[in-house]
Amino acid sequence: MRGIVKKYYKFILPYKGLFAVFISFVVISSILDNLTPYFYKLFIENIPQENWSFIYQILIVFVLTRIFANWTHMISYYFSDKVLFPASRDARLAVFRHIQDLDFAYHINKNTGSLISAFKRGDGAFFNLFTSIHQDILSIIVNLAIVIFFFAKINLVLVGILLVIILLIGSLGVGLIKANIRKRVEFNEVEDNISGIITDNLLNYETVKFFAKERKEEDRLSFEFKDWFDKVWNYANSFRKIDLAVGTTVNIGILGIFYVAIRMLVSEAISAGDFILIAGYIMSFFPRFFELLFRFRSIAINYADIVKYLSILDNPILVKDPEDPKELKKIKGKIEFENVFFKYPDSKINILKDFSLVIKPGQSVAFIGKSGAGKTTIVKIILRFFDVIRGRVLIDGINIRELNKSSLRSYLGVVPQEPILFNNTIAYNIAYGDDLIDMKKVIRATKLANLHKFIMTLPEKYETQVGERGIKLSGGQKQRLAIARMMIVDPKIIIFDEATSNLDSESEKLIQEAFWKVSKGKTVIIIAHRLSTVKKADKIVVLKKGRIVQTGTHRQLRNKPGLYRHLWELQSEREEEMLLR
Repeated sequence: MRGIVKKYYKFILPYKGLFAVFISFVVISSILDNLTPYFYKLFIENIPQENWSFIYQILIVFVLTRIFANWTHMISYYFSDKVLFPASRDARLAVFRHIQDLDFAYHINKNTGSLISAFKRGDGAFFNLFTSIHQDILSIIVNLAIVIFFFAKINLVLVGILLVIILLIGSLGVGLIKANIRKRVEFNEVEDNISGIITDNLLNYETVKFFAKERKEEDRLSFEFKDWFDKVWNYANSFRKIDLAVGTTVNIGILGIFYVAIRMLVSEAISAGDFILIAGYIMSFFPRFFELLFRFRSIAINYADIVKYLSILDNPILVKDPEDPKELKKIKGKIEFENVFFKYPDSKINILKDFSLVIKPGQSVAFIGKSGAGKTTIVKIILRFFDVIRGRVLIDGINIRELNKSSLRSYLGVVPQEPILFNNTIAYNIAYGDDLIDMKKVIRATKLANLHKFIMTLPEKYETQVGERGIKLSGGQKQRLAIARMMIVDPKIIIFDEATSNLDSESEKLIQEAFWKVSKGKTVIIIAHRLSTVKKADKIVVLKKGRIVQTGTHRQLRNKPGLYRHLWELQSEREEEMLLR
């Protein structure tokens, strides 16, 4: 708990000056607001004496006190916002920034729906906790202090009874609130599961449509709602228990204090004015104290949400930037793998085993092999999505561990197997790697990527919205857009990751033309299943179970017995069969 509180106030305390002013106004407004029963006492004691001039003076002071209480209350809200708005922004940015910095391993295992729910609830909890603790609870504490002050002046017995009742209600409330928190956490878990199912469905709606499985998806969600229904009922009933138990105890407490006060009034131990003051404070304090328990319940609810939200910051960054990073001022593009061993964090099997290779500046090297041979793993290692467990990877003689990840990746241009686009315009997606959208550069890039003519046929041209994940574009169009996007940043090293594996022959031809056009003079890494993609490569590296088994050009390997020729013959036979159909 201490760790979460510390994290929370880390975002509040940078605004400590404004925070101190805010707290001061909360205290002042609470004091002024809680003087009303005392004025009732003064009226009751002075009206029988018919001292009207003094009564009018009391009335004026009473009205001014109410006005100042209202003003200071509003000012406290103003300074609350001056602290809360930027602090909430800072927290959200910090969590977002940390998620961005987290490793590839975290992102492939995360539940997007659950994470979005944590963001939404966490941000709401940040606001609610601030208000509950610093405005509501603080004002009730001030109210209690004033009640104790005036009760002590009348009779210490009243203070004793009040404190006993508060302790009874508090101890009862704590147990019930703890139960309420547990129910809330359980409810949050099933709610996140439901959010995850809905998000998963929305992201994969095409697959649902392909297999006509709308009913299956609805049944999947309905099944999850069975557990949700139980948890939401348990959670709701925990509120009812608090209402009944605490409400009954509060009313018994009010009865007890009134009984003692009436006995004192009858025995003339207190005046009628004192009785009115006691009645005023009891009838104002206990409803607020009951509200305080509800505030604690609210804090408990929001605490459960803020824990999940700020605990995102506890996820460790496994692939870290160096403390004293090096910089490559001018990239030549030489890549070296020295005795590299690698396995994924959750695996016991080495994907790469004693892998060594030199890629010269300006050389195009293709990696081919069966699925699971380690081709895509090589790309992930170069990009430092993961660090090798043994050996080194160097660019221009510098170990990539000695470079900042952002700097390293700025030297590389990647055309992935499945380009994911932002739900924005074509121009925005192409220029994403640049800070500004320079339309001259964008158009030049699309022409080289064989995409400009297609874009000009669209009604909105470069302002056309591509839809979520680029759903409005075909596979070939997205690949050519990815090539154009890569060209905008003008990288010295290009990675072409199985970018034609799922395309038709015509799209593949257009993409290959675009690719080889833009890769002149650059170091190129090609990951491919289709061997037609790698024929032009300067060197082809054949992988099997994480080791290099063959290297050479297409012509050399095709004429040599081995895995490459075997794969080439298989693909050639398959293409001939397709043509004969």
